[in-house]
Amino acid sequence: MAPPLRRGATQRIYAGHKLGSLVFPKSEVRARCAVLSARQAKDDRRMGLAMPIVFNNTMFRAGQSGGATQSNSNSTSFSVDAISRDSNVVVNGTISNPNDPVTFVINRFGFESSATYYATNFDDPSLIVLASQPNGAGGASSYIILSNSPLTPGQVVNVSNASLGDYNVLCFGSGTHILTERGEVAVEDLRERDVAVTASGARRTITWIGHRVLDGGGRALHHDRQPVRVRAGAFGGGLPKRDLFLSPGHPVLVGADADNEGGLLVPVMCLINGTTVTREPVTCVTYWHVELDAHDILLAEGLPAESYIDGGDRAFFSEASDHALHNPDFVPAGWGARCRPVAVDGPQVEAERLRLGTVFAAILNRQGAWSDGALTL
Repeated sequence: MAPPLRRGATQRIYAGHKLGSLVFPKSEVRARCAVLSARQAKDDRRMGLAMPIVFNNTMFRAGQSGGATQSNSNSTSFSVDAISRDSNVVVNGTISNPNDPVTFVINRFGFESSATYYATNFDDPSLIVLASQPNGAGGASSYIILSNSPLTPGQVVNVSNASLGDYNVLCFGSGTHILTERGEVAVEDLRERDVAVTASGARRTITWIGHRVLDGGGRALHHDRQPVRVRAGAFGGGLPKRDLFLSPGHPVLVGADADNEGGLLVPVMCLINGTTVTREPVTCVTYWHVELDAHDILLAEGLPAESYIDGGDRAFFSEASDHALHNPDFVPAGWGARCRPVAVDGPQVEAERLRLGTVFAAILNRQGAWSDGALTL
């Protein structure tokens, strides 16, 4: 019989664990752990302990960045003065705390220039405000806004200054690296006839590349269109190498051997755990597809994820199409011509969910975010 717990004491809880007269089933433990882990991550972010905002050759296209003026020194309101109408901005750097620097490379008409900006306290899930100099450096700062959706001159944006770390970098269509014979190449820079190196090491020629922009017009996209963010290292072994954004139905390979043979394809939305695999409430996203000369498994940021298979939705990936795109890649289990079977539930999927939870717990223990991984009741 378990000893009685004092208020505020800690007790490690396992699936099926009995505490006094209470039995905690697997589903409840998993749900409670997800809630507590998300809450812990939010608290860690406020203390500078959370997984950081990472810019890794992240491209903001024309109109997605702009200079801004703060309403007053204590205001969370900014007015957009001008936008980047004819230039792309590539950003690199890691933000864990205010004043952390990031570098900008601006390409305009073939000429490049660079600059350094510094993190402020101001961000929300779809945009972040950076300053031209660190806080306390003296003198007045100018501000620049990076946004996941196009900005408009004169637009007023209101952000939170309670904590830094709400911003979600969108890089699926602007920097996600696919392994090819010429190295890891950003998906938007791939070309037909490039040769991809698949998860098993086979070479496959890229025969078609499609993309689709979903824009919520300043509002968060409906949940079934929102990208799923797979945190760097979420699958263990350092994979993915960087945060990876996939459409909800995009299958990833699970349960394969060391050579990535065998295993199942599982839509990433079936692995959402509220911690390292999460649905991101963004206002705009670009989904890319890469088709090979035969269906296979690509390596996206090192993580095995399936190549495009034509399920009759090719027309959706065209700027001329007016069709809405829900669960962009998902097709029912058993779809013909796939190189692996598909599963959305069952013992192997459940085992992968539990494995991801174990990886997450190990990450927390390494970071010291929890003293012993125990839950406080």
